[in-house]
Amino acid sequence: MIRFEQLEALGLTIAAMSDRADGDCAAAAQGAAGARREFCARCGLDAGGLVCARQVHGVAVVRANETDRGRGVCSGKPRFDAVDAMVTDVEGLPLAIFVADCVPVYLFDPERRATALVHAGREGTRRRIGPEAVHMLSREFASRPCDVHALIGPSAGPCCYEVSPEIAHDFAQAGLPARGRHLDLWEANARQLVAAGVPEDQVAVAGICTICDHRFHSYRRDGGSARNMALLAL
Repeated sequence: MIRFEQLEALGLTIAAMSDRADGDCAAAAQGAAGARREFCARCGLDAGGLVCARQVHGVAVVRANETDRGRGVCSGKPRFDAVDAMVTDVEGLPLAIFVADCVPVYLFDPERRATALVHAGREGTRRRIGPEAVHMLSREFASRPCDVHALIGPSAGPCCYEVSPEIAHDFAQAGLPARGRHLDLWEANARQLVAAGVPEDQVAVAGICTICDHRFHSYRRDGGSARNMALLAL
């Protein structure tokens, strides 16, 4: 497990991400419920209250309320469908996304006590899901972008994230950073958040590549469906 103390120091209860030692937290994995339960317990949270979504590499952002507690883990409470970012101002409501090279982006406004958790894969990054989440915080909670703090979590790094020439060209044509066939999702998301009004000195990059750092599940390195769980709660 890795915890992001710079956000917790601002007032979040938890901002963390599981790793291979915590098991496979993927929604459909055998034994994942136990892995999620143990990981949440280590973070001081009840896994039964997790709010999850069916991620589709899109740009849909939803607001999670108290009535959504347990979505995706409790019987009769399905996951948010086709959603890749969630915002909330409910204290103690744990948001979760599942990643294995895609970028988890953590957003927190300590002034309005509002937060967001974003799944930013290559396509979501290209379509600017990070700024969409910042805008949603503004619409739902009157957050000012200048008050938002961001952390770009462990994910495929520019050292290892190699794609086809066509994909790299498309990424570069969208004005996003590509060095040859290597994409830089960290820098892309950071630039977009700054352009959305988040101060540059309030955007932190973990700088941990899930492909070459074997602590984490990686789809590109290992294949398969194993996932790390990004977790955030006010």
